[in-house]
Amino acid sequence: MIKQKHLASTLVHYFRQFSLILILSNITIFQSAFAQEETKSSKIENINFPAAVIDMKVVLSKSSAFTTLQKEIQKLEKNYKEEIKNEENLLRKEQEKLVAQKSVLSAEEFKEKEDTFKQRVNKIQGKVEKIRRELESAMAKGMQVIQQEAVKHMKEIAKKEGYLLVFDANTTVISADRINISNIVVDKLNKSLPKITVEKKKEKKVD
Repeated sequence: MIKQKHLASTLVHYFRQFSLILILSNITIFQSAFAQEETKSSKIENINFPAAVIDMKVVLSKSSAFTTLQKEIQKLEKNYKEEIKNEENLLRKEQEKLVAQKSVLSAEEFKEKEDTFKQRVNKIQGKVEKIRRELESAMAKGMQVIQQEAVKHMKEIAKKEGYLLVFDANTTVISADRINISNIVVDKLNKSLPKITVEKKKEKKVD
């Protein structure tokens, strides 16, 4: 079954691409920042800085859609665990019954029943693996939806404010709070995408 640490690794994978989100190459931002030493302090205050930063970890932590996505995945995982547990209990009883019959069955009959039992075990194991992949896929798709929505708002903000670059705050050495647009993106994201619903796929019962 999917584990919490696996969810965390999925988050890292799908948001690693935000290390540098919007970038226009060959732009020199600070080319004239130190041109006039005697008026440096006053000019820095008046610079129309064409860049911003965003912390996607902050965006995620404050995203209501991400919170609901996590809860939906955990709910599905719990339901799947209950299903698998019931099927495992049935297999355990069948195994005990098979062992008890060994002394009264011929070698050929026992081998036939044993092979049938192994097939059922393999089907259960296959089902567990399928569930794991489905949970991973559901998380990935949900993350992708949130990512696309966040990027959409980010681009809109950059266009409106005239930003030429948007950096990942976690890879930026120094950045001023006034150019951090994380909370602005969060506000817009929570309004346009307040939650994500994950539907459980119907599973065929193992014969």
